[in-house]
Amino acid sequence: MSDFNNELHTQIQYSLIEKLSESERRYRELVNSLREIVFKCDRLGNVKFLNQAWTKTLGYQVVDVIGSPLSNFIDADDRHLWQVTLEKLQTGIEVCQELRFHHQTGVIVWLELSIQPCDESEFSGSLIHINDRKQAEVLLKQTNEELEARVEQRNTELIQANQELKLTLEKLKYTQAQLVQTEKMSSLGQLVAGIAHEINNPVNFIYANLTYASEYTEVLFQILELYEQAYPVPPLHIQEAIKDFDLEFIQKDLAKLLQSMQAGSDRIREVVLLLRNFSRLDEAEIKNVDIHVGIDHTIILLRHRLTTHSGMMVIQIVKDYGVIPLIKCYPAQMNQVFMNIINNAIDALLEAINQSQLLMPTIWISTEIIDEVWLNIRIKNNGLPIPESVIGKIFDPFFTTKAVGKGIGLGLFVSYQIVVEMHQGKLTCTCLPNQETEFCIQIPIV
Repeated sequence: MSDFNNELHTQIQYSLIEKLSESERRYRELVNSLREIVFKCDRLGNVKFLNQAWTKTLGYQVVDVIGSPLSNFIDADDRHLWQVTLEKLQTGIEVCQELRFHHQTGVIVWLELSIQPCDESEFSGSLIHINDRKQAEVLLKQTNEELEARVEQRNTELIQANQELKLTLEKLKYTQAQLVQTEKMSSLGQLVAGIAHEINNPVNFIYANLTYASEYTEVLFQILELYEQAYPVPPLHIQEAIKDFDLEFIQKDLAKLLQSMQAGSDRIREVVLLLRNFSRLDEAEIKNVDIHVGIDHTIILLRHRLTTHSGMMVIQIVKDYGVIPLIKCYPAQMNQVFMNIINNAIDALLEAINQSQLLMPTIWISTEIIDEVWLNIRIKNNGLPIPESVIGKIFDPFFTTKAVGKGIGLGLFVSYQIVVEMHQGKLTCTCLPNQETEFCIQIPIV
């Protein structure tokens, strides 16, 4: 009976083994048919099992790999990632990682690793071919980089175009300002010349005839005196006429009247001469001039703004002229600079006077030679100070702080162009600690 039982037990074992072998065979066939690599390795990373997908993917024969460290087939730059993966697996953590493997031909193959502990001594995992995805990622990255580069290049081009446009607009703005001022000064010069000419002709006529009028008047008085000597007692109606017309007063006052007319014509001739000298229409070329004369002429032409209608001086002019040589410059343009700056100083002083903020409105003008190569002209006033936020803009074209209709913002801009560009000099504006505003003009003397 016992022999029978032993034989039955043996048959059952064989049957189970055959079934297990069949199941394992089918399992291995199934695993080998998979496209992804299925593997097992020990805790040190040595390969214990591989399916045929390994050979299809990397070219190495499975029998040649079993027992070898998996790291032998990983790219050197990624082996540290595999080492980190083994350390994480020791703690029971499932790991997913992208690694670069070497194909038998030496080509780099990207594989996605998914591995987990299967027991205390083994890890099981899979490797999926992701070269196409990586290539797509690289292509996408390159495309993005190219797009970013194009966008950056386009932005750079736009910024450059904007800068060029801004410079062009600035140039157009400067050109427009120069054209406006040139046309303005040309028209003003022609107007001044025309007025000076029209005034000069009748004034010369009056001036020339005043001498003869004085002589003729003296002759008439002498004849009257002879009549008085010849007829000491004139007829009654002549005596009444002499008394009614006050002949004695006429004799005394007529001489004074002629002297007054002479002084007036002299003054008109002086103003005409000043207008001619100030505009200097016949002196467009650079030449040696006395700068002090130009400043003095400017002050005379602006005298009506410095005094009241009664002739009382409202704004004082304090001059401190140094010893300077004749300066080589464009006289008409420099006179224009003096006119613009002194006019602005007068505006600031009159505004301060209107606001009752000034007791002694004054303009100080000084000249000196610096380092034997620069003529330094300072024009200072104690009117309302210029705000710090404005000082940096006062030489910009069309910038003005004046009310509409009182200025277009070209005076100081043109002055800056004349001093800096035409004469290679310097023009600065400074607000001094005592609230005084000073313009400093420097032009080379050699």
